[in-house]
Amino acid sequence: MLEKSLDLLFKNYNNQFRHKVLIFHEGDFKNQDQEDIKKGREEIEFHEVQFEIPSFLNRNEIPEKWDGIFGIGNRHMIRFYALQLFDILNDMGYDWFFRLDDDSFIHSRINYNLFEYMNQNGYDYGYRVDVKDAQRTCFGFSEMVLAYLKAERIKPHTFLDNFGESSKLNNEAFGMKGKIKRKLTKVIDTVADKINHDLNNWPVSMEWNRWGYYNNFFITRIGFWHQMEVQSFLHFLDRVGGGYKYRWTDLIVQTAAVQIFLPPSKIHKFKDWTYEHATFKNNKLDFGGIYPGEGDEENPEVIAFQKQFGKLRTSNSY
Repeated sequence: MLEKSLDLLFKNYNNQFRHKVLIFHEGDFKNQDQEDIKKGREEIEFHEVQFEIPSFLNRNEIPEKWDGIFGIGNRHMIRFYALQLFDILNDMGYDWFFRLDDDSFIHSRINYNLFEYMNQNGYDYGYRVDVKDAQRTCFGFSEMVLAYLKAERIKPHTFLDNFGESSKLNNEAFGMKGKIKRKLTKVIDTVADKINHDLNNWPVSMEWNRWGYYNNFFITRIGFWHQMEVQSFLHFLDRVGGGYKYRWTDLIVQTAAVQIFLPPSKIHKFKDWTYEHATFKNNKLDFGGIYPGEGDEENPEVIAFQKQFGKLRTSNSY
Protein backbone atom coordinates (compact mmCIF):
# COMPACT_ATOMS: atom_id res chain seq x y z
CA MET A 1 0.00 0.00 0.00
CA LEU A 2 2.85 2.39 0.78
CA GLU A 3 4.39 1.83 -2.64
CA LYS A 4 1.01 2.32 -4.33
CA SER A 5 0.37 5.50 -2.35
CA LEU A 6 3.78 6.93 -3.27
CA ASP A 7 3.51 5.94 -6.94
CA LEU A 8 0.15 7.70 -7.23
CA LEU A 9 1.41 10.74 -5.32
CA PHE A 10 4.31 11.20 -7.73
CA LYS A 11 2.32 10.35 -10.85
CA ASN A 12 -0.56 12.69 -10.11
CA TYR A 13 1.24 15.46 -8.24
CA ASN A 14 4.82 15.32 -7.05
CA ASN A 15 6.59 14.61 -10.33
CA GLN A 16 5.63 18.20 -11.11
CA PHE A 17 6.24 19.93 -7.78
CA ARG A 18 9.03 17.87 -6.21
CA HIS A 19 8.13 18.43 -2.57
CA LYS A 20 10.04 16.57 0.10
CA VAL A 21 8.26 13.37 1.14
CA LEU A 22 8.99 12.30 4.71
CA ILE A 23 8.21 8.74 5.77
CA PHE A 24 8.13 8.30 9.55
CA HIS A 25 8.71 4.79 10.85
CA GLU A 26 9.74 2.92 14.00
CA GLY A 27 12.89 1.30 12.66
CA ASP A 28 11.18 -1.41 10.66
CA PHE A 29 12.50 -0.16 7.30
CA LYS A 30 16.05 -1.37 6.73
CA ASN A 31 18.39 0.37 4.29
CA GLN A 32 17.55 -1.92 1.38
CA ASP A 33 13.83 -1.53 2.08
CA GLN A 34 14.23 2.22 1.91
CA GLU A 35 16.08 2.12 -1.39
CA ASP A 36 13.49 -0.23 -2.89
CA ILE A 37 10.68 2.12 -1.88
CA LYS A 38 12.44 5.29 -3.02
CA LYS A 39 12.88 3.97 -6.58
CA GLY A 40 15.43 6.68 -7.19
CA ARG A 41 13.08 9.48 -6.09
CA GLU A 42 15.46 11.69 -4.13
CA GLU A 43 12.58 13.65 -2.59
CA ILE A 44 11.76 10.70 -0.31
CA GLU A 45 13.38 10.66 3.12
CA PHE A 46 12.95 8.15 5.94
CA HIS A 47 12.86 9.36 9.54
CA GLU A 48 12.83 7.04 12.52
CA VAL A 49 10.70 7.94 15.52
CA GLN A 50 10.49 6.36 18.96
CA PHE A 51 7.13 6.18 20.71
CA GLU A 52 6.45 5.81 24.41
CA ILE A 53 3.61 6.47 26.81
CA PRO A 54 4.12 9.92 28.41
CA SER A 55 5.59 9.75 31.90
CA PHE A 56 2.83 11.96 33.33
CA LEU A 57 0.21 9.26 32.66
CA ASN A 58 -0.46 6.35 35.00
CA ARG A 59 0.34 3.29 32.90
CA ASN A 60 -1.90 1.15 35.08
CA GLU A 61 -4.87 3.11 33.71
CA ILE A 62 -3.98 2.40 30.10
CA PRO A 63 -5.31 -0.85 28.61
CA GLU A 64 -2.98 -2.94 26.48
CA LYS A 65 -5.82 -3.21 23.98
CA TRP A 66 -8.51 -0.59 23.82
CA ASP A 67 -11.94 -2.11 23.25
CA GLY A 68 -10.14 -5.45 22.99
CA ILE A 69 -8.92 -4.51 19.50
CA PHE A 70 -6.58 -1.53 19.25
CA GLY A 71 -3.10 -1.91 20.70
CA ILE A 72 -0.71 0.70 22.05
CA GLY A 73 0.79 1.27 18.60
CA ASN A 74 -2.50 2.63 17.29
CA ARG A 75 -2.72 5.03 20.21
CA HIS A 76 0.89 6.15 19.77
CA MET A 77 -0.15 7.06 16.22
CA ILE A 78 -3.05 9.13 17.56
CA ARG A 79 -0.72 11.17 19.78
CA PHE A 80 1.75 11.55 16.90
CA TYR A 81 -0.84 13.21 14.64
CA ALA A 82 -2.68 15.06 17.39
CA LEU A 83 0.40 16.70 18.90
CA GLN A 84 3.92 15.49 18.18
CA LEU A 85 4.14 15.89 14.40
CA PHE A 86 3.64 19.65 14.58
CA ASP A 87 6.67 19.95 16.86
CA ILE A 88 8.83 17.59 14.80
CA LEU A 89 8.22 19.38 11.51
CA ASN A 90 8.56 22.80 13.12
CA ASP A 91 11.96 21.78 14.52
CA MET A 92 12.93 20.59 11.02
CA GLY A 93 12.20 24.07 9.67
CA TYR A 94 9.01 23.40 7.74
CA ASP A 95 6.15 25.90 7.53
CA TRP A 96 3.56 23.65 5.79
CA PHE A 97 2.86 19.98 5.30
CA PHE A 98 0.16 17.64 4.14
CA ARG A 99 -0.42 14.16 5.47
CA LEU A 100 -1.02 10.97 3.56
CA ASP A 101 -1.36 7.54 5.16
CA ASP A 102 0.15 4.52 3.46
CA ASP A 103 -3.36 3.64 2.30
CA SER A 104 -4.24 7.14 1.06
CA PHE A 105 -4.50 7.26 -2.72
CA ILE A 106 -4.70 10.30 -5.02
CA HIS A 107 -6.45 9.07 -8.17
CA SER A 108 -6.57 12.17 -10.35
CA ARG A 109 -4.06 14.75 -11.45
CA ILE A 110 -3.53 17.86 -9.32
CA ASN A 111 -2.03 20.55 -11.54
CA TYR A 112 -1.50 23.26 -8.93
CA ASN A 113 0.80 23.59 -5.93
CA LEU A 114 -1.31 22.74 -2.88
CA PHE A 115 0.85 24.78 -0.51
CA GLU A 116 0.84 27.86 -2.73
CA TYR A 117 -2.93 27.53 -3.15
CA MET A 118 -3.43 27.45 0.63
CA ASN A 119 -1.05 30.32 1.29
CA GLN A 120 -2.30 32.59 -1.47
CA ASN A 121 -5.92 32.16 -0.36
CA GLY A 122 -5.22 32.73 3.32
CA TYR A 123 -6.15 29.21 4.44
CA ASP A 124 -4.54 27.57 7.47
CA TYR A 125 -6.22 24.15 7.26
CA GLY A 126 -7.46 22.14 4.32
CA TYR A 127 -9.15 18.74 4.01
CA ARG A 128 -10.72 16.53 1.37
CA VAL A 129 -13.47 14.60 3.20
CA ASP A 130 -16.04 15.23 5.95
CA VAL A 131 -16.81 12.27 8.17
CA LYS A 132 -18.81 11.38 11.27
CA ASP A 133 -16.52 9.57 13.68
CA ALA A 134 -17.61 6.45 15.55
CA GLN A 135 -19.45 7.08 18.80
CA ARG A 136 -17.35 4.62 20.78
CA THR A 137 -14.17 6.66 20.16
CA CYS A 138 -15.78 9.87 21.40
CA PHE A 139 -17.26 9.07 24.81
CA GLY A 140 -16.53 11.97 27.14
CA PHE A 141 -14.62 13.99 24.54
CA SER A 142 -17.11 16.78 23.87
CA GLU A 143 -17.78 17.17 27.59
CA MET A 144 -14.06 17.57 28.22
CA VAL A 145 -13.70 20.13 25.44
CA LEU A 146 -16.71 22.12 26.65
CA ALA A 147 -15.34 22.11 30.20
CA TYR A 148 -12.06 23.50 28.90
CA LEU A 149 -13.79 26.21 26.88
CA LYS A 150 -15.86 27.18 29.87
CA ALA A 151 -12.92 27.29 32.28
CA GLU A 152 -10.75 29.27 29.84
CA ARG A 153 -13.62 31.59 28.78
CA ILE A 154 -13.03 30.73 25.11
CA LYS A 155 -15.66 31.50 22.49
CA PRO A 156 -15.10 28.98 19.68
CA HIS A 157 -15.63 29.82 16.01
CA THR A 158 -17.67 26.83 14.73
CA PHE A 159 -17.28 23.97 17.23
CA LEU A 160 -20.69 24.75 18.74
CA ASP A 161 -22.31 24.43 15.32
CA ASN A 162 -22.12 20.66 15.85
CA PHE A 163 -24.41 20.67 18.87
CA GLY A 164 -28.17 20.82 19.29
CA GLU A 165 -30.82 19.24 17.11
CA SER A 166 -28.34 19.05 14.24
CA SER A 167 -26.97 15.87 15.79
CA LYS A 168 -30.35 14.19 15.35
CA LEU A 169 -30.77 15.04 11.68
CA ASN A 170 -29.71 12.70 8.91
CA ASN A 171 -26.94 13.42 6.44
CA GLU A 172 -29.25 15.50 4.24
CA ALA A 173 -29.45 18.06 7.02
CA PHE A 174 -25.77 18.81 6.66
CA GLY A 175 -26.46 19.90 3.11
CA MET A 176 -28.18 22.93 4.66
CA LYS A 177 -31.08 22.97 2.16
CA GLY A 178 -34.47 24.61 2.29
CA LYS A 179 -36.49 24.39 5.50
CA ILE A 180 -33.87 22.16 7.09
CA LYS A 181 -31.33 24.92 6.60
CA ARG A 182 -33.53 27.52 8.28
CA LYS A 183 -34.39 25.22 11.16
CA LEU A 184 -30.81 24.12 11.71
CA THR A 185 -29.49 27.66 11.54
CA LYS A 186 -32.00 28.73 14.16
CA VAL A 187 -30.99 25.89 16.48
CA ILE A 188 -27.29 26.63 16.03
CA ASP A 189 -27.77 30.32 16.72
CA THR A 190 -29.78 29.58 19.83
CA VAL A 191 -27.27 27.12 21.26
CA ALA A 192 -24.25 29.25 20.38
CA ASP A 193 -25.81 32.44 21.77
CA LYS A 194 -26.83 30.68 24.97
CA ILE A 195 -23.36 29.30 25.61
CA ASN A 196 -21.43 32.39 24.60
CA HIS A 197 -23.51 34.65 26.79
CA ASP A 198 -24.39 32.37 29.69
CA LEU A 199 -21.47 30.25 30.86
CA ASN A 200 -23.75 28.24 33.15
CA ASN A 201 -25.73 26.72 30.27
CA TRP A 202 -24.11 23.97 28.23
CA PRO A 203 -25.38 21.28 25.84
CA VAL A 204 -26.01 17.82 27.20
CA SER A 205 -23.39 15.23 26.27
CA MET A 206 -25.26 13.42 23.49
CA GLU A 207 -25.95 16.60 21.52
CA TRP A 208 -22.54 16.57 19.82
CA ASN A 209 -22.83 15.10 16.32
CA ARG A 210 -19.16 13.96 16.02
CA TRP A 211 -18.82 15.53 12.56
CA GLY A 212 -15.26 16.36 11.54
CA TYR A 213 -12.38 16.14 9.09
CA TYR A 214 -11.23 12.75 7.78
CA ASN A 215 -7.62 13.66 8.43
CA ASN A 216 -5.76 10.82 6.71
CA PHE A 217 -5.36 13.72 4.30
CA PHE A 218 -5.07 17.23 5.63
CA ILE A 219 -2.87 20.19 4.78
CA THR A 220 -1.97 22.87 7.28
CA ARG A 221 0.22 25.78 8.23
CA ILE A 222 2.34 24.61 11.15
CA GLY A 223 2.37 28.08 12.70
CA PHE A 224 -1.32 27.77 13.52
CA TRP A 225 -0.63 24.75 15.73
CA HIS A 226 2.07 26.64 17.61
CA GLN A 227 -0.13 29.53 18.65
CA MET A 228 -0.17 29.65 22.45
CA GLU A 229 -3.91 29.06 22.82
CA VAL A 230 -3.84 26.09 20.43
CA GLN A 231 -0.82 24.58 22.18
CA SER A 232 -2.51 24.99 25.56
CA PHE A 233 -5.59 23.18 24.30
CA LEU A 234 -3.62 20.31 22.72
CA HIS A 235 -1.48 19.80 25.81
CA PHE A 236 -4.55 19.90 28.03
CA LEU A 237 -6.05 17.00 26.09
CA ASP A 238 -2.68 15.25 26.05
CA ARG A 239 -2.38 15.41 29.84
CA VAL A 240 -5.88 13.98 30.18
CA GLY A 241 -4.59 10.94 28.29
CA GLY A 242 -7.79 10.49 26.33
CA GLY A 243 -5.99 9.08 23.31
CA TYR A 244 -4.43 6.28 25.34
CA LYS A 245 -7.24 5.57 27.77
CA TYR A 246 -10.34 6.21 25.67
CA ARG A 247 -8.94 6.26 22.11
CA TRP A 248 -10.01 9.81 21.43
CA THR A 249 -8.71 9.96 17.88
CA ASP A 250 -6.48 12.54 16.24
CA LEU A 251 -9.46 13.17 13.94
CA ILE A 252 -11.63 14.57 16.71
CA VAL A 253 -8.74 16.38 18.42
CA GLN A 254 -7.78 18.14 15.20
CA THR A 255 -11.39 18.86 14.34
CA ALA A 256 -12.01 20.47 17.71
CA ALA A 257 -8.86 22.59 17.54
CA VAL A 258 -9.64 23.82 14.02
CA GLN A 259 -13.31 24.54 14.76
CA ILE A 260 -12.48 26.33 18.00
CA PHE A 261 -9.58 28.51 16.89
CA LEU A 262 -10.00 29.03 13.14
CA PRO A 263 -12.76 31.03 11.43
CA PRO A 264 -14.41 29.34 8.42
CA SER A 265 -12.57 31.69 6.07
CA LYS A 266 -9.30 29.98 7.07
CA ILE A 267 -10.57 26.44 6.32
CA HIS A 268 -10.85 24.90 2.87
CA LYS A 269 -12.40 21.71 1.55
CA PHE A 270 -10.86 20.39 -1.67
CA LYS A 271 -13.40 18.92 -4.09
CA ASP A 272 -11.60 18.86 -7.41
CA TRP A 273 -9.58 15.63 -7.23
CA THR A 274 -10.42 12.00 -6.57
CA TYR A 275 -9.22 10.56 -3.28
CA GLU A 276 -9.43 7.14 -1.68
CA HIS A 277 -9.03 6.08 1.90
CA ALA A 278 -10.96 2.99 2.90
CA THR A 279 -10.97 0.48 5.73
CA PHE A 280 -12.02 -3.06 4.90
CA LYS A 281 -13.14 -5.97 7.03
CA ASN A 282 -13.60 -9.41 5.54
CA ASN A 283 -13.22 -7.89 2.07
CA LYS A 284 -16.14 -5.55 2.72
CA LEU A 285 -16.05 -1.77 2.93
CA ASP A 286 -16.18 -0.88 6.63
CA PHE A 287 -15.33 2.83 6.77
CA GLY A 288 -14.37 5.59 4.36
CA GLY A 289 -14.28 4.87 0.64
CA ILE A 290 -13.43 6.64 -2.60
CA TYR A 291 -14.41 10.27 -3.15
CA PRO A 292 -14.72 11.39 -6.80
CA GLY A 293 -13.53 14.86 -7.68
CA GLU A 294 -16.03 17.19 -9.29
CA GLY A 295 -16.24 16.20 -12.94
CA ASP A 296 -14.20 13.04 -12.32
CA GLU A 297 -17.06 10.65 -11.59
CA GLU A 298 -16.13 8.47 -14.57
CA ASN A 299 -12.59 7.93 -13.31
CA PRO A 300 -11.76 4.22 -13.90
CA GLU A 301 -10.74 3.85 -10.26
CA VAL A 302 -14.14 5.13 -9.14
CA ILE A 303 -15.97 2.75 -11.45
CA ALA A 304 -13.82 -0.21 -10.38
CA PHE A 305 -14.27 0.59 -6.68
CA GLN A 306 -18.04 0.75 -6.99
CA LYS A 307 -18.15 -2.44 -9.01
CA GLN A 308 -16.11 -4.30 -6.39
CA PHE A 309 -17.81 -3.00 -3.25
CA GLY A 310 -21.26 -2.00 -4.52
CA LYS A 311 -20.88 1.58 -3.30
CA LEU A 312 -18.35 4.38 -3.20
CA ARG A 313 -18.27 4.96 0.54
CA THR A 314 -19.86 4.01 3.83
CA SER A 315 -23.15 5.66 4.71
CA ASN A 316 -21.73 7.74 7.56
CA SER A 317 -19.32 9.74 5.45
CA TYR A 318 -19.42 12.07 2.44
